[in-house]
Amino acid sequence: MRTTRADSSSQPWPRRRSTSISPNVFRDRGSRKIGFLAKTADIFRWTGQPGAYIIGASMYGAGRIFGNERMADLGLHGTEALAIGQLTGMALKGLFGRARPYVNPDDPNPFQFKLWRGFRKSDDYRSFPSGHTVAGFAAASAVVTETNRWWPNSTWYVGPIMYGGASLIGLSRMYNNKHWASDVLTGALIGSFAGRKIVRYHHSHPDNRVDKWLLSGSITQKNNGGLAFRMSILPRAMAPSTR
Repeated sequence: MRTTRADSSSQPWPRRRSTSISPNVFRDRGSRKIGFLAKTADIFRWTGQPGAYIIGASMYGAGRIFGNERMADLGLHGTEALAIGQLTGMALKGLFGRARPYVNPDDPNPFQFKLWRGFRKSDDYRSFPSGHTVAGFAAASAVVTETNRWWPNSTWYVGPIMYGGASLIGLSRMYNNKHWASDVLTGALIGSFAGRKIVRYHHSHPDNRVDKWLLSGSITQKNNGGLAFRMSILPRAMAPSTR
């Protein structure tokens, strides 16, 4: 019995397609967003900006009005860390001029940097670093550093909650195809440094002008049972009081 061997060159073997990792690894085929993940990503995006600013300002205001020094302290220092981190991030965005992942979806290139382009072009070229991630990690770092001063043993559960939430903010930006992974990582480093440094500076320099000007003021009860409101943006020595 004779057997014949098929010629491999005559077989219509399918051509093997090359594989590559898309910059947006969180989307399904056809770039269709999964509804639940899309909504979740939007929530975390809002939490980074403007949510972190709203929460920080609200905590500061409530602490000032009701005389809760710790709440006002955390709100002020957290918001200040956000501002410092964001200013740093904005300067780097303009300086490096990195294109966002969606700018060239057919040929994604994470090395599209051009000095000063971020200042001249649109937001499409302000990818590095992620501003939302900066905000999330600045707030998380400030909260962890402050609460560690009040309750030293709280870091092991406060830290994972805060930094875990901040990480989800960064992942949401990648899901939305707004940032490369290195944008998010750099934003996390900037935010963490800003939050930690701001809190430590203020508590190692208790007489600094920012705290003197912005951490004085509360609602107090008068001798006749009424309420007296004292709030000032002036130094304590110059601040008027209502009697």
